[in-house]
Amino acid sequence: MVLELPGGNGKDIYEKLKEKGVDALWDDRDVPPGEKFADADLIGIPVRLVTSERNGDKVEWKERNSEELELLSIDEVLKRLEE
Repeated sequence: MVLELPGGNGKDIYEKLKEKGVDALWDDRDVPPGEKFADADLIGIPVRLVTSERNGDKVEWKERNSEELELLSIDEVLKRLEE
């Protein structure tokens, strides 16, 4: 799931994922970030990708079964999802 926070480029990342054949969901709803995170967990999204102004050109990668957050380039994200 691609979550777009203010200043993020979620649509661009979502489109790149779809071009590569990755099954992705883009959450651009106008709701607080915590609600987006909770909904992603509730529906069982295995990997959460967050874009925001704060992250710049990096994407925050978080796996559902882990507390670890990583900042990756979109190329690194695509490579991991291909594995």
